[in-house]
Amino acid sequence: MFVREIYERFAKKAPVSVMVRGTIENVLALHRLDSIFEENAEEQYAGELLFSTVADIMGLVVCQIQPSVNAAYIAREEEVGVTIKSVYDKLKGIEPGVSRAVVRETAVRM
Repeated sequence: MFVREIYERFAKKAPVSVMVRGTIENVLALHRLDSIFEENAEEQYAGELLFSTVADIMGLVVCQIQPSVNAAYIAREEEVGVTIKSVYDKLKGIEPGVSRAVVRETAVRM
């Protein structure tokens, strides 16, 4: 399969980037982020909009792939499945304990 050949080419020419991507995908896996949220949120709940979806949107902004939360939302609107207001409400309500746990857990896994 050609995907394997592409992967092998990247691994030979840029092994560090392949390792970093694998590490990031593992550490920031969607199920891990949602689990951290579930274990640490006291008032907020997952509902229809998962914490991992909000983290994905913010990742697009932080890494400057998208210029704003709104632009990131528009790029992923079909996948997100809720209104932009819901996204902003979720962002506004993220508890400090959840943020601390995300930093702590991802640091440990890194």
